[in-house]
Amino acid sequence: MDRVKGFTLIELMVALAVAAVLLTIAVPSFQNVSRNSAVRTTTNDLMSTINLARMQAVSTRSNMTITPTGGDWSKGWTLGLSAAGVEEDIETELKGKVSVSRTEGSGALIFLARGGLQGGGAEFKVSHNENSDVSRTFCVSFFGKVTPGECS
Repeated sequence: MDRVKGFTLIELMVALAVAAVLLTIAVPSFQNVSRNSAVRTTTNDLMSTINLARMQAVSTRSNMTITPTGGDWSKGWTLGLSAAGVEEDIETELKGKVSVSRTEGSGALIFLARGGLQGGGAEFKVSHNENSDVSRTFCVSFFGKVTPGECS
């Protein structure tokens, strides 16, 4: 008896139904992972830039400035290293649907030659534009120390 190998129409329909159920469960979860990743990456980039600015201010014994692009942290920021003759400025441009706001203080961050932050501390909130629940907050103290969470 010869049998034809392959799938029946019923088997194919069942497989498609299972695939559809799996996709409806997986896609929203993947979107959440993507949002969290974008916020985490932007937060880490800004924290790294702040730590580098403080380190360069202390090592070169000159003021270092982190300036928001066009006065808006959500567009990105620039670390001015060329003024101290260290190297070229570092420009960071935000990609994706992430916004950054400085909730405590305003304008540029200026690290003094001793490592402290001019004008007191600063607090930043990084959040996703599509879901404001996906956000991270961190604090920069008067001494330039970066800590996760809100300023107390």
